[in-house]
Amino acid sequence: MTLCFSGLLLRLVDYQRTIEVDAATLGEALDQVEGRHPRLRTVLRDGEGGIRRSHRVFVNGELVGAADLATPLADSDSVEFLTAIAGG
Repeated sequence: MTLCFSGLLLRLVDYQRTIEVDAATLGEALDQVEGRHPRLRTVLRDGEGGIRRSHRVFVNGELVGAADLATPLADSDSVEFLTAIAGG
């Protein structure tokens, strides 16, 4: 499947907008990418290993509720990570 990164997360994955992985779940896919780009984990995940609330995860355009790491993935899936931006 394809993981898609944008915005502030790009610098943590060496500015690769898309990364291909082979995994059965969202958690496994993240583990693979974080293995290649360890700095991503501290920004994307909270202290318990879940996705920080400031990030949203979409699989094939559908929001993954509470960014459930057990979400099953297929080879043809596209996973997109979006970061909330605050300001005023």
